[in-house]
Order: sequence, then C-alpha cells, then structure tokens
Amino acid sequence: MRTAYVGFYWTLPVNWADFRRLPSDVEGAAQASRTIRYQRERVRQWVKEDAVSLVGEIAFMDVRTDRATEAVREALIATRRVCVRRKAKLVYVRFEEQNLWRSNPYLRRHAEEFGLELVALSPDPLTIDGRRFDPAEHFKRWRTADKEQMGELRREAYQGLEQALSVFPEGAGRWQAIAERLNGDGIRSLKGSTWTPENVRKVVNRHHNVFA
Repeated sequence: MRTAYVGFYWTLPVNWADFRRLPSDVEGAAQASRTIRYQRERVRQWVKEDAVSLVGEIAFMDVRTDRATEAVREALIATRRVCVRRKAKLVYVRFEEQNLWRSNPYLRRHAEEFGLELVALSPDPLTIDGRRFDPAEHFKRWRTADKEQMGELRREAYQGLEQALSVFPEGAGRWQAIAERLNGDGIRSLKGSTWTPENVRKVVNRHHNVFA
C-alpha cells in the first residue's frame, strides 16, 4: 500500500494588487497565484517520482503581506482532519531553504502540535507549461516590484489625503467625509485597502508633519 500524503500550499496577500483572497478550490487557487501553482506542481511531481499517493490538497492565504503568521494554525486544523481521515502525512515546499523571506516557522510548529508528520520538499526550479520557474528568482523580483508599487501607493494616498484635508474643514464628520471622498476617487489607503474614518484619523495624526 502506497504512503498517503496531503499537499499544503500557502501564499501571502498583495494589497496593492487587490489580491486578498484565494479561490476555495486548489485548481482555482493555482490559477490565481503563481506561488500556489508552483507548490502544487512541485508536490505532484514528487508524488509521481516517488510513487506515493496524493489524497488531498489544501491552499491557504495568510493575513499579512510581508510574513507568515499564526493564522496558519486554523488552516492546519482543517488539514489535520483530512490527514487523520485518510491516514496521510503532510507535504509542503520548504521555501526557507533558499529564501528566508518566505520562512514559515508557524507551519512546522503547529503541525507538530497537532501530531502531523511533516515532509518538506526543497524549492527546486521547475518547468511549468514550458517555462522555467525558480522560486528564489521569483521572490527576489517580487520584493522589488512590491517595494516599487507600495511606494507609488503611498504617494497617491498622501496626495489624495492632502487634497481631501483642504476641502473638508475640521469638525464633526470630517474623517467620514474624507474616507468617502478617497474611496470614491479610487485612492487606496497606505496598505492598499479601503479608507475608513478611523484609518484616516490615524494616518493624519501619525503623519501630522506631512499635512501641516
């Protein structure tokens, strides 16, 4: 009888690209995220080469844009049910072998907490649909793009906020009016999300010297 495995694939949100959710099915998640697709292909290739059985796949998006978090624990609770039911081990790609930016100590910690046997695969480059995909190179390019896009996002947010502050005088309802104007103009917050009265107030108070 072949050893059974469940593939676990994870990624981070990208606020400036409005990428905050994954489709619930793995195929859809792999279409939405190149990182998820790479992990899926890496695991499936390993399963084929080692003549083991892949009995389940789970895709997970964390909550922060820059690092793994404890949020993976909830995803692993659901994963554990699959592993127990199918008497399977958990397999994932250990990105931190080559790229500390994608380390995920929480995944290993909670897998151990739940008694899951975890198998880590090296993040080897693959050819996917005729094109080479190297995770280390991909994440390096992504960090550069992320830095550039977030810088542009902040510039637009500050400019829009400065204009709105000049239109709406101090007084009751000011933060609400500013948030509605910014959202209506399609200007996103410093983190790429929609504006609320509370985050308008916080940004203005935190960076009061910019808007003085």
